[in-house]
Amino acid sequence: MAHLARSVGPAFVVAAASIFATACVDKEKCDEAIRVTREALTKEQPDIARQWRDRAWKICNDSTLTSGLDKEITDKEAELAKRVADNAKQVADAAQQRLNQATSLWKAFDHEDEKLRTAERLDQFKTKAAQMAQGLPPEYAKQVLDYNESQYARRLTAIEAAAKK
Repeated sequence: MAHLARSVGPAFVVAAASIFATACVDKEKCDEAIRVTREALTKEQPDIARQWRDRAWKICNDSTLTSGLDKEITDKEAELAKRVADNAKQVADAAQQRLNQATSLWKAFDHEDEKLRTAERLDQFKTKAAQMAQGLPPEYAKQVLDYNESQYARRLTAIEAAAKK
């Protein structure tokens, strides 16, 4: 390289060295790796995008080509994490709303005239309250069902005790 520098000039040697330092191992495979990385992000598969980004880094041998991919991947991961958190909050809020509705339903039974508070009528309220669990994820549905069961049992015990008097 030193002999080459004297014969062609230092500017040529610097330009040639920078080309070799950033040159792709295989330009076609480099472009493919970058393209597939972005496709994986479009399909919301950041784990696959990371694998292809690593491959792009090895093939392209140019951090300027792959550094933009890093940001795209982290942005997509953050977007997906936020979406998951937002969805979980919506589900939890919906479950709480259903539990509140069930509570209102049981309170409505309690406010009925004493003559109307029969075991048969209680069963009707239980049926309505059970509908509050429909469509919820299993862990939330179980909470609503358990709550309804405890409320039903408490009121049934009161009805049975009043009938014995």
